[in-house]
Amino acid sequence: MLIGDHVGLKLQFTGPANAQVFWPFIPDTILGNIQVIGRGKIDSVAGKKAGDPLQLTQEFNITCYDSGFYTIPGIDFKYRVPPDTSLLTLNSSLLTLMVHTLKVDTTQAIKPIKGPLQVPITLREMIPWILLALGVIILILGLIWYLKKRKKNEPIFQLKPRVKLQPYELALQELEKLRTKKLWQQGKVKEYHTELTDVLRKYIEERFFVPALESTTFEIVEGLTEKGNCQKASVDKLNELLVRADMVKFAKGLPTVSENDQSLSGAIEFVNETTGADGGGLLRPSASQ
Repeated sequence: MLIGDHVGLKLQFTGPANAQVFWPFIPDTILGNIQVIGRGKIDSVAGKKAGDPLQLTQEFNITCYDSGFYTIPGIDFKYRVPPDTSLLTLNSSLLTLMVHTLKVDTTQAIKPIKGPLQVPITLREMIPWILLALGVIILILGLIWYLKKRKKNEPIFQLKPRVKLQPYELALQELEKLRTKKLWQQGKVKEYHTELTDVLRKYIEERFFVPALESTTFEIVEGLTEKGNCQKASVDKLNELLVRADMVKFAKGLPTVSENDQSLSGAIEFVNETTGADGGGLLRPSASQ
């Protein structure tokens, strides 16, 4: 073989069909110079007929980087043939390997070593540099913008102020959402009255500072009456729809269609009447919900 070339080495065992073979291990380096650079699987070929011999084969790929004459010693194959438990040994024959180098014509002039070839740069190689350049430019522009803001004593980030809705605005928005859900029209009467009263209780708590979320209908009405800043007609309207909701939630009451409409209309009217602003309501009751 030529130095540095690759050569195939094949080991093959042929024996009785029922033989148990202990396959030999070949190290990565043989004789210190021959290197094993590839190993194949151990292939088994059994006889087609009873009594045909068993054949096992494994192929290797070897190379050598030192010239010379090498003798690879025989390789032991151990096996037994049941029912006999005796361990038998077979030894392969010696293998010889001649590794030679290229012939050098000393009569020819020695040529200088060629330099590296120029390979054109591809777009894939340029992309990381382009991204790096863009990152540096963005970083410089950001630094300039930051220094200008700092010099003018301006905040770096100006958050858009969030408009805070008044309690009555939030309540009317929630009531409008409840109207579009059409819960009682779908048979969800209890859910409808529960959501309706939850909106009113939250509104009363934020508008009149009465703990409505944790109070009974009687306690809410009593608290509004004691505050004195809510007209009696509005309190009576609120009491009517809260009592109706309690009957639905706790006594399995079933209001009529008109009563369901009246509950939402009454809630909208109550919020509009108690906003504390002239005509501050955003939503007007509808005759048909």
